[in-house]
Amino acid sequence: MIGLWIRYRYILSSKEFIITSFTGVLILISAILSLTGASFWIHTSLAIIATIAGGISIALGAIKGLLKRQVNVDELVTIAIIASVIYGEYLSAAFVAFMMLFGKILEDFTAERARTALEELGKLAPVTATALRNNQEVVVPVDEISPGDIVIAKSGERLAVDGLVIDGQASVNQAPITGESMSVAKTKGSEVFAGTLNELGALQIRVTKVGTRTTIGQVMHLVEEAEENRAPIVRTADRYAKYFTPGILIIAAIVWAISKNAITALSVLIVACPCALVLATPIAIVAGVANGARRGILIKGGARLESAGKVTAIAIDKTGTITLGQPQVIKIIPTDGISEETIIKFAATGEKYSEHALGKAILSKAKELNLDIPEVEEFNVFPGQGVSVGTRDGIILVGTEKLLNDNQITLSDHVVSVIDMLEGEGLTPLLVAHSGEVAGVIGVADTLREEMHEAIQSLKNTGVKKITMLTGDSQEVAQRVATSVGIDDWQARLLPHEKVTAIQKLQNDGYKVAMIGDGINDAPAMAQADVGVAMGITGTDITMATSDIVLLNDDILRAAESIHLSRITLKTINQNLAFALLFNIAGIFLASVGVLNPIASALFHNFGSVAVVINSARLVSARKLSLNKKA
Repeated sequence: MIGLWIRYRYILSSKEFIITSFTGVLILISAILSLTGASFWIHTSLAIIATIAGGISIALGAIKGLLKRQVNVDELVTIAIIASVIYGEYLSAAFVAFMMLFGKILEDFTAERARTALEELGKLAPVTATALRNNQEVVVPVDEISPGDIVIAKSGERLAVDGLVIDGQASVNQAPITGESMSVAKTKGSEVFAGTLNELGALQIRVTKVGTRTTIGQVMHLVEEAEENRAPIVRTADRYAKYFTPGILIIAAIVWAISKNAITALSVLIVACPCALVLATPIAIVAGVANGARRGILIKGGARLESAGKVTAIAIDKTGTITLGQPQVIKIIPTDGISEETIIKFAATGEKYSEHALGKAILSKAKELNLDIPEVEEFNVFPGQGVSVGTRDGIILVGTEKLLNDNQITLSDHVVSVIDMLEGEGLTPLLVAHSGEVAGVIGVADTLREEMHEAIQSLKNTGVKKITMLTGDSQEVAQRVATSVGIDDWQARLLPHEKVTAIQKLQNDGYKVAMIGDGINDAPAMAQADVGVAMGITGTDITMATSDIVLLNDDILRAAESIHLSRITLKTINQNLAFALLFNIAGIFLASVGVLNPIASALFHNFGSVAVVINSARLVSARKLSLNKKA
């Protein structure tokens, strides 16, 4: 009970909870006194006080609705309470008010459960950090730390900022952010996140983001967005509910006319309140968003969740999404008499001071082979073509055909055929020349995500009908990558605006499209798509801002989970709507034929509300989202 009080102290100490509890106690005492033969005026007075205490907020809600020319549930409940009092059913009137208030408290508890699941993540980030100031370690409030500052994270401490490791090594538990079950090794150059736990080691971190701009800071705004950005299906439920009041009044009048029994008509009014329709649907949205956040999936509100639940086609970027954006050496083809190690040594010498991704792939291969790279005397970069360096043994060129042609190096038929072969396999050929002669050709390609094939199958299992890859790379590269991960459709050599056109074509063909990407050039296509899904950790700020769903853990498998979770949430909402409608119809029938009296009608009606709230609330803690079978 103490834990419950701590977790829900806001609700338990609220005016609504106090009024509901007060009303419930008076009803209980009144009912007991009436059963024990106590004075009529004593137990009736208690029932009237309970009716006033519980009904006043409902009546005020009804008046506010009328002033705004809106028909809402409060008006129908107020009519039922007033009618109960007029016909002397004081205990029934009090009970109707209590059950309406109790349903609202139950909704608040469920919403708080979802809110807590998210806010607990936000509370993980410390309010202070150890910063380096004038080479001294100083504990300062996080508010006083800015991007570019250096902070220290020691063993057992939670990180207060997002940043890049500039020194040290540590084992960091990233489960609160990425959902990874195993700790991750962090060394120089690694990215780290606020709220994660440094389990062992020490790190010096250059701050990139603080406060609300951190990855975990974004989580703290999720509930607000989920509650304010209401899904169209929620608004539909509201519109549907507003027709109930006049409709039920007409039905109650007909029942009264036929049965000649005002109590029977009153029972119809009580049982027909459409609370379940307007009560549980928003909770399902908040619960679904909360569940996603626990998995490292940020869904930016109900409208986005509903759109994701209707996706029928996926457009997916290649570099940084299907691949890691980290090229690696795939093939080394030397000319006669030259070893592969020599080719890599020449190439690594040329790329020693290069910042290009292809150059880093060469250097990584040289490190793997334990090659000593000599110093260079002259270094020149030719954008889009390659590099040229001077060494004691001659000039080394690493780059394209054009670079070698511009330096009067002739390519033999054999070298040309090797280039054609590598390009045909979807590899990027890098020519290596030494002292005016071609030494060999290196085939480089981006690294595929290991889980990509499984991710594509999982997307198909969600019920997605079409998956297409959009890339600015060549046809050969696109074909190799798409085929290797199980994608049957791709479009290559696309500029950003052409990706937008590709999305529009899918939409014109009747698909609801989700675009998954990570780079700035993906942002326009993500904005055009019905749903934009950003690879959160590698994604740029603009891509994350444009997206509807952010995958915090940079795990492409979570893209399928986000769609599946959205579909489950929509399914839950539809279950709620169908159940509430059928339950109301059954209640109206039972009340019309006299089976339910006013108190029984109130119990019956609120059982339906409780049932749909519980059905929605289970989404908060649902741990398994099976994607093994096609939806």
